[in-house]
Amino acid sequence: MDDTLILGRYRPLAVLGEGGHGTVELAFDTRMARRVAVKRVPVSHRGFEILSTSTGLAEARIAALLNHPNIVTMYEWDTDDDEAFLIMEYVDGASLSALLARFAPLDRDEATAVLAPVADALTFAHANGVMHLDLKPDNVLVTRDGLVKVTDFGVASLTNAAGQAISAGGTLGYMPPEQLRGGFVDPRADIWAFGALAVEVMTGSSPFAADDVEEALQLALAGFPPRGSRLGLDADVETVLADALAASPDERSSSMSEVSSALLAHLGHPTEGRVRLAGLVEDVAPIEESAGDPVDWEEASGLWRRVAARAPGLGERLVTSAGTGLLAWTGAHALGLGGVAALAAVVIATAAGAAAPSLGLAVGLVLAAAGAFAYSVVVGLVVSVVATGWWLAVGRRRPGVGAFPALAPLIAALGLAPALPLLAGFFVEDVWAAAAAGAAALLAVTLVPARVLASALLPGPALAAATVASLPATPPTLGEALLATSAAALAAALAGLGAGRGTRPGAAAGALGGLAVMAAATGPWLARGGDASVAGLVPFALALILVGVVIAAGPPVRDAEDDIPGV
Repeated sequence: MDDTLILGRYRPLAVLGEGGHGTVELAFDTRMARRVAVKRVPVSHRGFEILSTSTGLAEARIAALLNHPNIVTMYEWDTDDDEAFLIMEYVDGASLSALLARFAPLDRDEATAVLAPVADALTFAHANGVMHLDLKPDNVLVTRDGLVKVTDFGVASLTNAAGQAISAGGTLGYMPPEQLRGGFVDPRADIWAFGALAVEVMTGSSPFAADDVEEALQLALAGFPPRGSRLGLDADVETVLADALAASPDERSSSMSEVSSALLAHLGHPTEGRVRLAGLVEDVAPIEESAGDPVDWEEASGLWRRVAARAPGLGERLVTSAGTGLLAWTGAHALGLGGVAALAAVVIATAAGAAAPSLGLAVGLVLAAAGAFAYSVVVGLVVSVVATGWWLAVGRRRPGVGAFPALAPLIAALGLAPALPLLAGFFVEDVWAAAAAGAAALLAVTLVPARVLASALLPGPALAAATVASLPATPPTLGEALLATSAAALAAALAGLGAGRGTRPGAAAGALGGLAVMAAATGPWLARGGDASVAGLVPFALALILVGVVIAAGPPVRDAEDDIPGV
């Protein structure tokens, strides 16, 4: 297996299957810390020209927006010189074709557990203007708990537009006459395919299977049930399927929901069927033989990815809880609240930060602003305006990033201020890392000239004194403070650029570059204050050690919904 990252992000793990529309690979998403399925569709140069002038690509992209529990989620589309890449949700289980190969025909309950969710998926897609056009057992997946998901919505449109598939991108045996002829198709083509699928599920055979288009067209035009066949289906079921499989689309029902309701009324119990489906999946794809070997990819992925995979959102909640707790303690201290009251405020704010990060951060900022008013009206107004703007711009959507600067005083007191932008760049992506690092650096730097404010707002005189003592004795000028803040943002961007490669060497290179930028920017300030000595370099040395430990724990996790995971 080629270790080169697909699209610079997805590490191939195993080949899951190959078909007429391309190859499907199991891959590991180095940013989101999850397994994904990558469908690679070969597209010729002429195919790309066709795509650029046809509706195939637009239809496929619309299909990718479908969000339904019975539809495999499409995460990303992209192309290179000769392939289109479809990054999809990885479904751990088995295909319906694999189940039918061993257990066909399915009983009434099992058939209902398959056909009901497939019909729901098609109904939802049709309601949103999307057709599947390649419904078949290979494109119906069953998870280990018996949940059915339909995959490859939009792929037929893409491959047909690119000239990579026959007759509107479908599969022989599951295409109605109008699709086989390359004519106009509408949702009734999917209804025909659903009927063919239902027959195969309930009888174990595909009455329209053919070796070429001409044979398939002849069988489809003959109608259902095939003359002289004995399929063993109830008369009511045959009537419904005959309607769905009518040769002329005008003779079929135009509504997938109508066909589904009529058919399922004569079948079994979906709940019981789902339980039995789960058992069939375990027989076909036991855990120890599942593709990609979960133990291998987890062990190779590093600590941060394993934590994020087992507890999604944990890092964001931890950072938000810690930041919110510090903000609450800051406000309680400034307001002069007693021990029990201050502790209660911290507990409530911390719990809110864990349960609802955005709301919890807002609670912490409100408490901090209240404490600032206790110091003076001017300070209270300034803190309130800044806090409100910060929450609206960052904290509302990215609470982990929004709470990160609140940790700056504590981290500065520990002598680890230079590590702030490097850690932000490691765990947070792009502009958000720069915003968090810049705000944290600005807060840490301005604590030096604003000693009275630091004493008033930090959680206790001891921490305030430690914070001030951890920074150079000589306050920076306005220019030096702005330079330090800008350097922190740039350092975070460099660290993020290196970490974005998803490898330890890349993360280390980015961190070293960021640390060099910060050292160069703060060097004049340190020298002017007489602190350019071994003692003045201690924070940078500690930061280097801390970041080294973090990088050694594995490449970063970049999750759009888990802002600082694994911290």
